[in-house]
Amino acid sequence: MEECHASEVLRLPVILYKILNFLPCKALNSCSRVCKVWNEYAATIKKKRMKIEWMALECDEEEGLNSKAENLCSFIEQLSSEPDHLLMFCTSRLYESPISLPSSHPTRFPRNAKCEAVEVSTFMETLLPKICPMFALVADGVVVTDQKTNKTCEMEDRDALTLLSIPKIDGFDMYTFYVDIYTYANRMDESGSGLFEVDQVSTVPADKEVKAILFFCDEPFCPPEIGYTLLQHYKSCVIAGGYVDNFNSNRNSEASLMCIALCGPRVHAASVIIREEVNTAQEVDKIIKKLKDCNIPEENSFAFMFACIGRGRGHFKGSENVESSVFRKYFPKTPLFGFFGNGEVGFEHLHKYEENIKTGEVPSEIPNKPLPKLYHAYTTIICLVSII
Repeated sequence: MEECHASEVLRLPVILYKILNFLPCKALNSCSRVCKVWNEYAATIKKKRMKIEWMALECDEEEGLNSKAENLCSFIEQLSSEPDHLLMFCTSRLYESPISLPSSHPTRFPRNAKCEAVEVSTFMETLLPKICPMFALVADGVVVTDQKTNKTCEMEDRDALTLLSIPKIDGFDMYTFYVDIYTYANRMDESGSGLFEVDQVSTVPADKEVKAILFFCDEPFCPPEIGYTLLQHYKSCVIAGGYVDNFNSNRNSEASLMCIALCGPRVHAASVIIREEVNTAQEVDKIIKKLKDCNIPEENSFAFMFACIGRGRGHFKGSENVESSVFRKYFPKTPLFGFFGNGEVGFEHLHKYEENIKTGEVPSEIPNKPLPKLYHAYTTIICLVSII
């Protein structure tokens, strides 16, 4: 019997394809450089993968993130789909905890490792493809979902972070734009006009249909005209977000307002607001049920929870994870991410999925309809996004 070498087996198309199909994206990219055939197979496999992936980490106050660096590396290395955007929600204390970058210099002594210490956002940027933007939202508390158990926890006084990796999906686009609110406020004071020109700051092409805007400000005050103008400009668009301690992007680090637009015909979004007076699980249940009644498919979905730092356990008389647990009851497969911030931005937007499919488009705003209140305190905004 003739011997069969491994190299000959890997020339068989069916076997080669099956083997490559087991590999995570990063390993697949390495294999794609072997030869033209492997490159073609790798490209075919990657094109079929459009999986949203996430992870959560809780850290001990004393150990910081250094002990979790391997977990962060492993998450990126094991992604099955190539990340197109990465969102991170991180507690303020943990964000300031340094991570030591491994030195590649052969003469670098271990005692000099502190010279390589960086913050977590910079560390993550070294792991990601250069074309993948990363957005870090930093607040006193965060909302995380464990990928293995799908359990959601509201981390109000514990150090934690969560990562959401979104791949390139046909019919779905993300655009980010920034606003220097101080420049706008100064111009408004000089001219006496509150006009905010969306086209001057937005990077969203005119032919794109904006379904949701994630709105984050790291200053204590944002001129309300900005949010209301965005709502009027992008009609029937969900706006959800809040005030954070800090945000960091590898695309712009100076602006004080960051907006992430979710666009495309495959995007469906809805949102609810849990107001200050709501303080029992039964009342929260009635509100989340309205979100469920929109019948937005859970497949390829994710959601955001932006809560006031004054809510959570203290607001619900010592009970933990009240709002996130009710959300999990109605959406058992949808990961939930977010933060406890210093103010919330959003409104109730309930557009049923079936109506969207029948009409083929989102209806425009009714003329002269009053704009909803956008800026809140002591509330929780929950925004559901599905890519069908």
